Amino acid sequence: MVHPGCRGKVAEGVPEKDVFAQKELPGMFEGPILRVLVKLALPIFAGMSFQLLYSIVDTIWISRIDLTDASYVGGTGIIFPLLFLAIAVGSGILIGTSSLVARAIGERNQQVLSKTVESGLVMAAAISVIFVSLGYAFDEQLVRILGATGDYYVHALEYFRFILPGAAFMFLGNVFNGILQGEGLMHVVMKAMIIATITNIILDPILIFLLGMGVKGAGLATVISQGVAGVYVVRFFFLGKSITPVEWKLKNIELSITKQIVAVGFPQTAGQITMAVSFLFFNRLVVSIDTLALTAFSICGRFDQVIIFPILAISSATITMTGQNFGRNNYLRVSRILKRSMGLAAAVVVMLGAILFIAAPAIYPFFTDVDRVVFYAVRQTRIVELTYVFASAAIIARAAFQAMGKPLPALAITVLRLAGIAIPAAYLYARVLNLGIYGVWFGIITGNFVAAVISIIWIETVMKRLKEGV
Repeated sequence: MVHPGCRGKVAEGVPEKDVFAQKELPGMFEGPILRVLVKLALPIFAGMSFQLLYSIVDTIWISRIDLTDASYVGGTGIIFPLLFLAIAVGSGILIGTSSLVARAIGERNQQVLSKTVESGLVMAAAISVIFVSLGYAFDEQLVRILGATGDYYVHALEYFRFILPGAAFMFLGNVFNGILQGEGLMHVVMKAMIIATITNIILDPILIFLLGMGVKGAGLATVISQGVAGVYVVRFFFLGKSITPVEWKLKNIELSITKQIVAVGFPQTAGQITMAVSFLFFNRLVVSIDTLALTAFSICGRFDQVIIFPILAISSATITMTGQNFGRNNYLRVSRILKRSMGLAAAVVVMLGAILFIAAPAIYPFFTDVDRVVFYAVRQTRIVELTYVFASAAIIARAAFQAMGKPLPALAITVLRLAGIAIPAAYLYARVLNLGIYGVWFGIITGNFVAAVISIIWIETVMKRLKEGV
């Protein structure tokens, strides 16, 4: 069986020991699953951990501009929906490319791989021009829409203007990162993340304090670090270490390849945009309850990454293993991969969530001297973090659908979890039942739980039909 997206393009008479066999990851198509999952997920998790380290250090440096003024951390945090929008677009490019490459490798389809780089880069370049141009044209309006006023508005606008060019580096870089993920070369992606993080950590104090740029320096440091990491990744392809060639030929730009990337990537982006819009609603709801609760919400959002990053690392490994085995028609193994992935993700969430639960009172005073902010942050951590075990099931199911080239179920899961359940529940609990900030937290928990139940039932139904040949 040939995947519909590549039908009619699989090479005839592929020799047994071709380039695919030579570069095939041990254990990808047979043998213990958990070992391969961990092997693929660990480099991504390590790279994300360095990014988390940067996020924490970045928050520390920004807070040190004035520990008594919450508007610096709160202002940079309030534009998170805009940053998340850029991440959403970049994520769509990465997931669409990764799914295409993984399935093509499973099908041993060199024709698709040979045209992936050029087709993906043209698309990413066009998106970059549109995104950055619109960002600068409507920057003031966008920051106001997020609810920023006074000093919060000033710092948010400064940070946004200087970090915006980083979106272009992200979009272009994610074409290459998607290829690497599809091939299972996670260690290269990890090294790029580490390079970006170290560069950022070095530049932050220089630009923020030594050059007196404040929050603008934090944004600029991020952009420069992304550029440096991008150079490292492109160099890897120039050295010919990837199974996906880079020829820089116009004839390799093929609309059908771009359409396949968009077919999987756009629903991913739409789902992530739903998340960004959801954060907008959550921000406005939280700030209407207490502006200090918004600062705590922003700080907790950064520490949520302690939980989210390993889930995303496991989901990245799931996309690679599921995509390649789906392309090879190994449906029984795909089903087993999903079960192992969900189990591993749940175990990691419980372990890390318990650590945050215990350590919360010691963590947050380091970022603010405002007692009320610390109170909110500790309570949110202890109520919400462990419930991300439900979100992990939905995220893994979403990754499986994406890997199989079925993006619409993945989109539906995300939209349902946030726009369909979490936001209405949060407003119901906070406003109708008068639970205040607790209502916001309970709304998030409700969305995670319901989405997990639906996701598990949905993916199990699809896998059953595949195994039965329906």
